[in-house]
Amino acid sequence: MRGYPCVLLLLGLVGCASAGPGFYGAEKHMRSVEGSRFSLRFRGPLVEATRTSPEWLPRFEEIARKAGIAAQIETGCRAKWVEGDPAMMWIGLSCDGKPAPQMPRRPRTIQCAIDEPAPRATRRGLVLDCGAGRR
Repeated sequence: MRGYPCVLLLLGLVGCASAGPGFYGAEKHMRSVEGSRFSLRFRGPLVEATRTSPEWLPRFEEIARKAGIAAQIETGCRAKWVEGDPAMMWIGLSCDGKPAPQMPRRPRTIQCAIDEPAPRATRRGLVLDCGAGRR
């Protein structure tokens, strides 16, 4: 029972290095750009870039720029867009004059705020003010 937390931690760390959906089985290429290290996996003109270097409060714009450069160095193609967050990104490449693939659609989310507690008489829960938005 003592080793149980260690096993869970190890499984969690292994999951961080695995490929995302659509990139299972793709060969991993490691590339460093300006102090940031990336694990790159390719599926045609689409690249999954995972940042593997620890960085304190990385800004997406700076990390995305470096990931795009890493993908361009590895393939010789031009990075047209980068989508994701500072830890994991998708990059669309334009190779040999062909257009880059379309950016993946982001899931729709609904954002809600607690407006006020429900009246004491009903006791059904909270009153929420919700509006559809995009993440």
